[in-house]
Amino acid sequence: MKKHWRSGPALLLAAGLLQSGIARAKGPAATPAPSPAPAASATGTFAAPASESPATSDPGAAKPTSASELCSAAYERTQTEKLAGHYVAASAAALECSQIQCSSAIVQECVRFYSALETETPTLVFSARKAEGGELIDVRVEMDGKLAAERITGRPIRVDPGPHDFVFVHPQRGRVKLTETARVGDQARVLEVSFADPLAKPASDASRLPGPRGVPVMTYVLGGVGVVALGAFTYFRITGVNDYNSANDRCSPFCNPSEVDPIRRKFTLSYISLGVGIASVAGAAAIYFLVPGRNGTSTALGIAPRSDGALAGLKTTF
Repeated sequence: MKKHWRSGPALLLAAGLLQSGIARAKGPAATPAPSPAPAASATGTFAAPASESPATSDPGAAKPTSASELCSAAYERTQTEKLAGHYVAASAAALECSQIQCSSAIVQECVRFYSALETETPTLVFSARKAEGGELIDVRVEMDGKLAAERITGRPIRVDPGPHDFVFVHPQRGRVKLTETARVGDQARVLEVSFADPLAKPASDASRLPGPRGVPVMTYVLGGVGVVALGAFTYFRITGVNDYNSANDRCSPFCNPSEVDPIRRKFTLSYISLGVGIASVAGAAAIYFLVPGRNGTSTALGIAPRSDGALAGLKTTF
């Protein structure tokens, strides 16, 4: 046999020739009432034997279709099914019109169609796994409402290109639905699903409820700073007012600057302390109400003194 007979399309043609040759070599099978051999017609087709023709007693029976008409119909079906996106049906029709009883022109075209469809038709491989680890094989697979596989085999399955709805069914683990799109040229694409462990205990409602809310650490820190700052404000303000009244009674309006400067310093420090205290207390309250007590947050506080008070900044990272 020559080397070019080893190609896929040529093997189809060779298989048809071989089957036809074997059938002719063996001749008609022996039966209790042997029928005469089929007679060749002028067009090269064969008339059906009497045992295979419709009963003459049934006047409404359809007449047998000739082989050439069957080949032409299969050839046309190959093209229309592919145009409609039905690659699997088109491939079956191309194989049907690739047989030796068809004309050589139709056989060549059908073999060419079949070879192209073998490459373009998508194939899928189903896979199922356990959530706790391990594979499952006793899984039934349904595609678009029809049975696609009785169990997981690992072998590819030919499908038409386009979106498909899959349902994987396990006797103990239930059903898993999946929607995937098969693309032209996809070969042995794996579709894998995972089934939950039926023995796993569901989380109780109590474990999902949040626990008692804690107080963030920065609330304590800022609250303490605010209390100290407000205390300092009270001290500097009271002592500053007392010193001012005393100096006013004793030497005003000709007081020595060395006596006036300490009084001014106390009033300045009282303003700074007041600003720091208010900012710290406000920051502590904001952190308590806006930031959960138990999380991985970080908070930074910055305070800058000014001549008329203080500037405080609070930065919280969630």
